[in-house]
Amino acid sequence: MSDTSQDIFQLEAQEHLQQIECSLLALERDPTQTDELDALFRSMHTIKGSGGMMGYQHLADFTHHFESVLDQARKGTLQFTEALASVLLLASDHITQLLDDPEPSNEVQQRSAELLATLNEQVGGTATEQGQSDVATSTATADAWAIRIKPSEASFRDGFDCLPVLRELASLGELSVSRRLEAPEQQFDAESCYLTFECQLTGGTPASAIHDAFIFVADEWLVEIEATQIVTDDPIDKVAATKTDNTARVPSKSAKTKKVEEQMIRVPSTKLDYLMSLVGELVIVKARLEQLASVAHDEHLNEVSEELARLSLALRDNAFDIRMLPIGSIFGRFQRLVRDLSKSLGKQVEFETEGEETELDKVVLDKLADPLVHLIRNSLDHGLETPEQRLSVHKPAAGTIKLKASHLNGQILIEVSDDGAGINAERVLEKARANGLVTEHDELTQEQIYNLIFEPGFSTAATVSDVSGRGVGMDVVKRSIESLQGRLSVHSESGQGTTIRILLPMTLAIIEGLMVKVSDSQFVIPLVAVEECIETSSAHNSGKDGARLVEYRERLTPCLRLRDTFSIAGERPKYEQTIMIKTDERPFGITVDEVIGQYQTVIKNLGPLYQMTPGVMGATITGDGGVAMILDVNQLADDARPLQLEA
Repeated sequence: MSDTSQDIFQLEAQEHLQQIECSLLALERDPTQTDELDALFRSMHTIKGSGGMMGYQHLADFTHHFESVLDQARKGTLQFTEALASVLLLASDHITQLLDDPEPSNEVQQRSAELLATLNEQVGGTATEQGQSDVATSTATADAWAIRIKPSEASFRDGFDCLPVLRELASLGELSVSRRLEAPEQQFDAESCYLTFECQLTGGTPASAIHDAFIFVADEWLVEIEATQIVTDDPIDKVAATKTDNTARVPSKSAKTKKVEEQMIRVPSTKLDYLMSLVGELVIVKARLEQLASVAHDEHLNEVSEELARLSLALRDNAFDIRMLPIGSIFGRFQRLVRDLSKSLGKQVEFETEGEETELDKVVLDKLADPLVHLIRNSLDHGLETPEQRLSVHKPAAGTIKLKASHLNGQILIEVSDDGAGINAERVLEKARANGLVTEHDELTQEQIYNLIFEPGFSTAATVSDVSGRGVGMDVVKRSIESLQGRLSVHSESGQGTTIRILLPMTLAIIEGLMVKVSDSQFVIPLVAVEECIETSSAHNSGKDGARLVEYRERLTPCLRLRDTFSIAGERPKYEQTIMIKTDERPFGITVDEVIGQYQTVIKNLGPLYQMTPGVMGATITGDGGVAMILDVNQLADDARPLQLEA
């Protein structure tokens, strides 16, 4: 067994386990969803078959019993219940453990036996009985088998070829095949399959081997297998038993998704990261060439520079597309979290998601899952009330938690909201004063009070429980989001609920930026944050930390003068340039000496000594080999708003 085959098996098994969990949660809410039941059965069936082929015999035997129960549920001979869904969810967790070792320990096998016993309690013992019956049938051996095969009409459209299945049968003995075409006289569809195959297989083949030949099409095709007498008549066709190099088993995917999956290539994320790194280096070289071309005033060099710029831009966009994944790919795991946690807390919860198709860089996406888990747990534990509490204030017994993703000004906005009791601002302020975070004399806005929940160790919970109170671990959430160059904000209304908003860049690799200059220092402002550039007078002195107010669209807007903020030496020009920045709240300005122009920026991480520099999110290499700091406009916005201007 090659490492590649093993890796593919493990990866596909995990995908099927995700499908199993999603289908079970959907069926738990509505057992009449036949599509979900079919998808659940197919995934369990595929794990069983793939596990058997890859040498995971205990896994195959274990999943076989659950597959049998699901088959009964599909046929309507067994009712699908919430209790059955709970057992199947536990079985799904156990299958994850069985994937670790083809020969599990005695302790793990004992857990398998306990789950099967629980399953039998739920279905009245029919799981093991049905499983034993199936095993008995599948291990039978006969000198001859009559096999009738009718592929689904969509087989050809879905990319299925009947020949590999027939070759698989031919490898088991001597196979004779006759074909029959059952096409409609009217409305004949050339892409539909109207074939039926009548086969005779001789050679003392066990039924289990025959069933394995159909393991990936059994859900879609009509297959009938029965022992028979050897027929000596000359068959219409004979299929050679010799296996050829191009003979292959049908991939472990359902027929409905086969066509799409053929167009997909699995690539390790490290290769994608390396590709993006190379693209970044190419962008730097392109900037260097543009710099040389502008100095040399060479027409031919300018043509080459422009062509390289066009190609590098197309390559960059393509590399971005490859790394972008729908955020819904991590939404599914939260369904299980909400389900299990609500049961342990005795709360009724409706979990809603929106904007699953919103795409985000895989690097950002991978680091986003844990902060979202924290936020959802906190919303469930201390955001939502118990059913009794909700009914007493005339709310529905079941609360709602909503996870929403959308685009906002070239960035990704993620919102975690609940319709619970909201944050008690007075209690938060009282706790903050008790912990010494603020003094009795500090006057805070409502937003500033809410942001106190992100302070390390802050919690308003009266007692410590297994589930964090609103505030426990929230400092970890904030640090995680800020490490992604994102920003958190809290909005809450007493008795109505709380919404936590996360604003993130779509990627952390290459961004479009606006190059600006202060004396000899260059800075880059992310272009997605730029709203407008205006000319302002340098006559107005700055207040504390370079802060001041400028008039923008008939209102005073807070601004930061970068020269003062970063203590850059030199004199201000008579007229400065102020870049107005759009944020999720009111705008603010960044004042510089000069605006150079748009610049394609490769983000480089700062060294350990400079990682905590306020207002800076990274650096980039300019075309002349210099270094320009990339500004963290979110942090600068926070510094600009609570202005304390000097008189």
